[in-house]
Amino acid sequence: MSRQRELTEADLREKRGQGPDTSRLRYLDSSMCRFYPGNFAALHLEITGIWVYGGVYAAYCFPVERRSEFIAIIQSRRRGDDLEIGIVRRLDDFPADQAELVRSALQRRYFFHTISRIRRIGWDGGYVSMRVDTDKGPVDFLMRWSNDRAVSFGSDGKLLIDVDDNRYLIPRVDALPPRERSSFTRIIYW
Repeated sequence: MSRQRELTEADLREKRGQGPDTSRLRYLDSSMCRFYPGNFAALHLEITGIWVYGGVYAAYCFPVERRSEFIAIIQSRRRGDDLEIGIVRRLDDFPADQAELVRSALQRRYFFHTISRIRRIGWDGGYVSMRVDTDKGPVDFLMRWSNDRAVSFGSDGKLLIDVDDNRYLIPRVDALPPRERSSFTRIIYW
């Protein structure tokens, strides 16, 4: 027989529909909550015995280095403000089906193409022109030559943002073949 945890005053306020205690950090774990799918692939979170938060989204606290840790669970509200429900410290501690729901939500939020090859990089009318192979197929794109359009991603990656604000990730520049790396760093050297 599982023993239920004793509810704190903050838990009781939340149970009455007054929302979580946002004055303190709350870590979410599988012993106190569960994720489940809603309509139209919406993510829902149930704080066991307390409250159900519908239509939540997940956001990385450390998007580069800790892809399965420290994930904020947030609910957008009609008033325009967001309500942070808590932080998932380690996603791998949740059952596989629930962790996959959160990962899917993160992929929808952080959509980018991962570059596997650079076929061509050069100049075109004052813009950097690239032809690349990505995890979603071959792509040609233009980007402004500016340090806010090619930002560091982790210790050796680059996130490239094209003129239409699409995002392209090179996880590790040093893992590119030597010729491609040389061509890339000749233009994107910061």
